[in-house]
Amino acid sequence: MSTEPTLIDTSRHPGLRLMEATAAVLRGAPVMPGDVVGGTFLEDEAPAALEADAAQQALARIDALQAIDTRARTAAGDAGRGLGEVLMLPDPLREAVFEAMGEGSRWKFLGFGIRSLKLPVNGGGETQLLRIEPGANVAEHDHEGEEYTLVVTGAFHDGHDRYGPGDVNVGRPGFSHEPKAEPGEVCYALAVSFGQPRFGFPINILQKLTGH
Repeated sequence: MSTEPTLIDTSRHPGLRLMEATAAVLRGAPVMPGDVVGGTFLEDEAPAALEADAAQQALARIDALQAIDTRARTAAGDAGRGLGEVLMLPDPLREAVFEAMGEGSRWKFLGFGIRSLKLPVNGGGETQLLRIEPGANVAEHDHEGEEYTLVVTGAFHDGHDRYGPGDVNVGRPGFSHEPKAEPGEVCYALAVSFGQPRFGFPINILQKLTGH
């Protein structure tokens, strides 16, 4: 797992917060120190009375969850053969994928054995889920800006190190690598990038022609 310091404030960027939540599920992480501190403060607080419309708020929340389930079932019909894979994703990421599909996002071809799904996350940059077939690889590239990649399933080696579920690869300008999925399991990876990857010739020419 990368030990590079994070330059982006993960407490503010929605895509990186999604990455943290997903990684916590993958690692079976215990309660974070911040949660413990927050709980300590809560213990010192006096109980507060419920608001008059507390019941209505709870019912509204239930309705909202049911709406999410409906979107999920609709999205599942479009997932095709990848439905089983999507259903096995950690909860925070799976919900984001269903939301994206429910809003009309579709898997995009990035190369042989590689597809991406853009997730509806604000905060600048681009947040996407990558699906890489075993043995497929992303062409060697550098980075215009920071790129954070969390391995969710499977594993890949980028020519520098191996990354498995729960590991985060950090790419910055001047860092060139060629991620290749290991044989066996499909590699799903959640990526948050700030700036476009910079490929060498002839991939860069294809980028300009296709706009990708």
